Amino acid sequence: MTESPDAFDAPHDDRAPQHVPAEHEAVEVTPTGHPAIDEALERLERLDDVDLSLHVEEFDAIHGVLRESLANAGRDEVAPESA
Repeated sequence: MTESPDAFDAPHDDRAPQHVPAEHEAVEVTPTGHPAIDEALERLERLDDVDLSLHVEEFDAIHGVLRESLANAGRDEVAPESA
């Protein structure tokens, strides 16, 4: 009889990130060069300063910006600085 592999026994992948940020550890966000996306990322970085009761509204607004940017990718006139 063959035993099923356990997810915790998966082979180690050296390419996987070794550090997982702690719950409140700041993660540095690299600018994308796209103003709307960079502003959305900055809003996420400032989320700890926003009253908890406003988080859902803030996430919804940020998600809207990211969805719109993705929907218009390649069609808008904004080109990332790195391009």
